[in-house]
Amino acid sequence: MNMRKLYFLSSVLLAASAAQAEMPHGYLNWQNEFYEKTGAYNDRVQMGMFFQNGLGFIGELRYNTKEGKANSWDPSSFNSNGQGFSVLYRFNPLEDKKFWLEPMFWLDSSEYWSTYEYGVTAGYNFSKVWRASLRYRYDMDKATAKSQSYGNEDRNNQRWDLWVDYRPEGTNFQYQLNAIYYDNEYLTWRNGNQNYRLTMRVGYQWGAWFPYASISDEKGPDKTSSNRQVLYRVGLTYSF
Repeated sequence: MNMRKLYFLSSVLLAASAAQAEMPHGYLNWQNEFYEKTGAYNDRVQMGMFFQNGLGFIGELRYNTKEGKANSWDPSSFNSNGQGFSVLYRFNPLEDKKFWLEPMFWLDSSEYWSTYEYGVTAGYNFSKVWRASLRYRYDMDKATAKSQSYGNEDRNNQRWDLWVDYRPEGTNFQYQLNAIYYDNEYLTWRNGNQNYRLTMRVGYQWGAWFPYASISDEKGPDKTSSNRQVLYRVGLTYSF
């Protein structure tokens, strides 16, 4: 059984077992993204299931268009762009229940890399309107044979994420600002190893459905210059 089938089967089995737990909740999410300068389209389908005790599972499948088909979104020509599976646990370490911690482990696989990701998120719910969280993540990339044929080697990377959520009272709109800082062991951007991404997302809660769109300031395709590009995303989440 290949890794893609294994991840998918694992997520389905975990979802089925979670459905027997007391009042579990979960989501299904589809997302499409487009890179302005490279013209690349990527899609992902993600499913998450969470227990009342704080334990959660996430499975993900990613797809992209065939090489050479920039600026063309054609579902019939999609190739696998990797898959992932995550285990996480959220808990309140203090008497203040607004503060929470969430350690996580993510196993990711593609034709170029097998990645082991370890991280922890700290969050605080100031109110129903304002929420913020900060995550540190350490990634261990193991190069596949195909990746090694391009001269790649195993590498370790660090990443910091900041989220600020605003949910104005009396409306169904939700706004989110996400800032990411990368510190990699490979040439990334501006002839160095560091990079960043800034994203603004807006969504609308319509019952169990949550359509959303985001725009990001993303590094350009040239790793040796300071070129940037716009990353557009649209998605739809169904919660249950």
